[in-house]
Amino acid sequence: MSELFSFQEQDLLYRLALAAAGLVIVFVLVRVSIRLLTRRIDDPDRVYRISRQIRRTGAVVMLGLLLVIFSPRPTELVAILTVVGAGLAIALREALLSVAGWLRIVLVHPYQQGDRIEINGVRGDVIDIRVMRTTLMEIGGWVDADQSTGRLVHVPNAWVFLYPVYNYTQGFRFIWNELSVTVTFRSDWQAARDIMESLARESTAIVERQVAEEIRQMSREFLVHYSILTPFVYVRIVENGIRLTLRYLCEARKRRGTEHALTVSILEAFRRHGGIELAYPAVQVALPDTPQFGPLPPTDHDASGTRPPDRPHGA
Repeated sequence: MSELFSFQEQDLLYRLALAAAGLVIVFVLVRVSIRLLTRRIDDPDRVYRISRQIRRTGAVVMLGLLLVIFSPRPTELVAILTVVGAGLAIALREALLSVAGWLRIVLVHPYQQGDRIEINGVRGDVIDIRVMRTTLMEIGGWVDADQSTGRLVHVPNAWVFLYPVYNYTQGFRFIWNELSVTVTFRSDWQAARDIMESLARESTAIVERQVAEEIRQMSREFLVHYSILTPFVYVRIVENGIRLTLRYLCEARKRRGTEHALTVSILEAFRRHGGIELAYPAVQVALPDTPQFGPLPPTDHDASGTRPPDRPHGA
């Protein structure tokens, strides 16, 4: 019995000595690594981040070393590692899902660098793809239309499994845009419609040829069919006038520029043509004897010139 206790004490002392030696070695390696990697870096923020990552790595290595040294039997070590692995999988679910999302991005290519995407309400141009995150140059936000705000947005790669990904430019660089103008009821709305269509056709003549070619290429991979590529103006009656909505194709990154150019051209053409007024919220007072669609039929009072007698009650 005494020999058994003595063997156990010797084994424990051996394990303690081995653990102490391993911890000292890991500690020295961490210190040396920090010195070597941060020697030529002047930015305090980068030095702090690198040092923190090295210390965290050293802590993980120390923990693993202690588990290996103090595990009595290999079977128990496997059980301990299984429990620890399950706990880490639960605690690091988002991180592991981001790694899986990175594999999906690399293999399936829902987007790549240079694409303009929208995911979970975040829009921007993809400028960097890493294992844990995707970095976007944000568009929209407080800026009207699809123009850059100057902010960088870091999106976890796990989002590719959780939210739909809208790609503005993959395989097809063009989008449909709409420009609405409301004219008054007394305006020559037919002429306004023709002006908008003709100006849009002039500006999108080259775009239509490019769109047709890209649709032919994209139809080899996707079931895509566009029967109408030319601009078209839809007419709708609204409260304060007649709304003319121009629908046309443009490049995804030039939506605001094309809308600006078309708006200026349309306003100048309206001014030159005359007889076209832009509508705005207003209140109009019309007399009851001025019907909108022709004269009203004459009443008995109007035909005889006298007021008909009142009928007695019960007649």
